[in-house]
Amino acid sequence: MEWWLIRHGLTSWNADRRYQGHSDVELLPNEKHGLEALSRKLKGVPFSAIYCSDLLRCRQTLKYVFPDLDTKGVHYDSRLREMNFGEWEGKTYDMLKGIPLYCSWIDQPKCYTPPGGESWQQFEGRVNEIYCELRDISLNSNDPVLIVTHGGVISMITTFMNSGSNFWEAARVEPGEVMKVTAPAISR
Repeated sequence: MEWWLIRHGLTSWNADRRYQGHSDVELLPNEKHGLEALSRKLKGVPFSAIYCSDLLRCRQTLKYVFPDLDTKGVHYDSRLREMNFGEWEGKTYDMLKGIPLYCSWIDQPKCYTPPGGESWQQFEGRVNEIYCELRDISLNSNDPVLIVTHGGVISMITTFMNSGSNFWEAARVEPGEVMKVTAPAISR
């Protein structure tokens, strides 16, 4: 099983360190140029399937990395979205740090839910569902699979792949970077 996990390119909200979640934020205008190195790195990899979050920043990343790709065969899936941060989307840590619920959520994210957002259990369950589906498909093939998604989803997937690992200690991928994962090892 070989998966290539791309975290979407840089957005203005990434640069400002704002929670994006399900907000449909576009990439920065210069990201097309910024993703050229990734495009060269992945050129010629024979992906058997391509899965992509349905949010704009991921769709743009896919288009910039693979400008000649026929997107008819791409599986756009909302289960690959980042965690829904509800009312906290568009806000920074500094804007929220005085809110008691936010402080509790930072300390114990599995016990608290952002207002209007997704609980940890909902996020984990949603990502686990698509992970299991893709794992079952991949077990029957050695062909590489491409997944364009978000930082939290990548951390959750690598946590699932390395059973017993901790989400907060999982490998992190910066915007516009790729991580190659093979069961059970992870490499960059």
